[in-house]
Amino acid sequence: MKNLLITLAVVVAACGAAFGVSYLAGGNAEMRAAARDGDALAWLRVEFQLSEAQFSAVRKLHEDFSVECSRHCAAIMEARERKAPAAEIATLEKYCVDQMTAHFRRVAAQMAPAQGERYLAMILPRIAGYAHEGAPNVRVGP
Repeated sequence: MKNLLITLAVVVAACGAAFGVSYLAGGNAEMRAAARDGDALAWLRVEFQLSEAQFSAVRKLHEDFSVECSRHCAAIMEARERKAPAAEIATLEKYCVDQMTAHFRRVAAQMAPAQGERYLAMILPRIAGYAHEGAPNVRVGP
């Protein structure tokens, strides 16, 4: 259960953090409602102007990836707990970042091209140097 919660946090954290930034910067009533409810996917729908079909596809991608992501997190946590060699942990972490990158690219592919580019510009810099010490986010600064 703990791994599942961590996994879900990783999957939606980038979206949730971006949502928080957008909420603080203003936005419409729909975005404020999504913030109040803590619904990162609703934020994605509003922020990137997703149609119902696009939103449904993005939701499916997130649901499917959360399963895969939980396996990655479990493998990294298990390796750290057993004090695996640094090279093994680095390999697991790189694989995790590569899979997150691929996931976010699949999400962006569901959006209009300009929106997908904006989404990737917001998300990818946050996972490029991901330290696996918490969920990635889009907050500015340390």
